[in-house]
Amino acid sequence: MRKKATCCTSVALLFALLLAVTGVSAETLSLVIEKVEDGDTIVATLEGKPERLQLQGIDAPEDVENAKLQRDIKVTGLDSATLLPLGLKATRHLRTLLKPGDIVQASGRFDQRDRYGRILVVAVDAYGRSLNEQMVSDGYAVVTHYGAIEAGLKARLEKLESEAIASKRWLWGESAEVALIWSGRKN
Repeated sequence: MRKKATCCTSVALLFALLLAVTGVSAETLSLVIEKVEDGDTIVATLEGKPERLQLQGIDAPEDVENAKLQRDIKVTGLDSATLLPLGLKATRHLRTLLKPGDIVQASGRFDQRDRYGRILVVAVDAYGRSLNEQMVSDGYAVVTHYGAIEAGLKARLEKLESEAIASKRWLWGESAEVALIWSGRKN
């Protein structure tokens, strides 16, 4: 168990160092997971209250009717009956990786929020695994087109996405045509 914590701490410290070198003030905090909200959002206890944390640099299909789903429908021409099942599978997959009560090392700017009110983080589990990277590697999320992403993280995510596409991992195998349209990778 000590090796797991050391690895997790090392990854989180490396990310914080990278952000510091680029002039971005980041923190790394140990947070207890309350729940997985969807395929790219988790809820953790921060300063005694639940906070929504967006896995930085990634996007997963929506699993409920919301403003983001409506935007995806408008942009892609796909319908909710097509997109929602993909979102449910992405959420289920993240729930296999992370359970309520788990502790993650979350690195990010806790004083800033995205347009949906979430704090952007890189979350590393007790096994030293970046959940951001794992979701992309497993084919359940894509590299996002919006927001600033630290260059090293973006490069790792893009490499993992390319590998997931080439290997036809989940979204890129089972639902490749829809994934290409939804993610904006078609054409």
